[in-house]
Amino acid sequence: MGWDRGFARVKEERKNLSFFKIFQSADLSSESMRAMPYNFMKNVSKKDFHYKMVIRAQWGSSWEVDISKNPSFYYMEKSGWNQFVSDNALGENEFVTFTHKGLMCFNVNIYGKNGKEIVTPRKPQTTTPFSGGIKKEEGESSYRDVKKEDESTGGVELEEEKKKAAESKTSKKKSKSKKVEKGESSRGAVPKKKKAEKEKPSKKKKKIKRKKVKNGVPEFKITITNSYLKFLAIPKMFEEAYIPDESKVYMIHNSEGKGSWEVHCLVRQTRTIFSSGWSRLAREYPLSVGDRCTFHLVKPTEFVLTSKKARE
Repeated sequence: MGWDRGFARVKEERKNLSFFKIFQSADLSSESMRAMPYNFMKNVSKKDFHYKMVIRAQWGSSWEVDISKNPSFYYMEKSGWNQFVSDNALGENEFVTFTHKGLMCFNVNIYGKNGKEIVTPRKPQTTTPFSGGIKKEEGESSYRDVKKEDESTGGVELEEEKKKAAESKTSKKKSKSKKVEKGESSRGAVPKKKKAEKEKPSKKKKKIKRKKVKNGVPEFKITITNSYLKFLAIPKMFEEAYIPDESKVYMIHNSEGKGSWEVHCLVRQTRTIFSSGWSRLAREYPLSVGDRCTFHLVKPTEFVLTSKKARE
């Protein structure tokens, strides 16, 4: 049954444009490694193309990558590409397929060195932050480097524990002598009063004062622009007040009961957007440039969308 499902998925994805990357370069962040295949870009329609791609893994994680062009070819910008490589601990002789789902949104399938598909996220890197690509000399993959570092630090930790055990005896003796000194000072000279140190206020997350809402239902309004047909940026004040600090899937319902859509809400430090699934909603709802839309947050992960056409 598992083989049948896998074959059906491959058969379905063959209908979509796709390309692949084999990680055999010494520098995984090189321009040639980040290049978009010419034959692939030639077949992407003008309606589908824009200079920002969204990469989505099977387990729901997403990455935004800017697209640029030099005289010869299109390529992925280093910052977004490096983040994707680092977060998935990709290394030499691993294989990744990129399947275009429309509007520069891609589903990726990652295959390890042994040819087995990776369907759950790998252990995140705890070593130095990613910068300038992962070099071949530094190890076959960042995932293995993490394991090696854990093994190498294990011996050091054992030595430190032995030192601490040896020093614990001397520290106990010192603590006893300090107690005796404190007792003598209390009987003799009056100890100097310590200045009361003002406690520094802890850095707590700034609470956002929520606006009064009609009928107890939070909402935000937005006018559709050309870029908003591809992904929708959620207003900052609404996002800080009502959207949790994690990416998740929201259900958006047509106010007239004409359909519902699952849309991935991508949370980033700079902005929060509706990404995967939004372009399909805009196409099927349908939404047009100039439409005035109101989003009502009826449940923690559900919106009801009402819209008015520009001509109205």
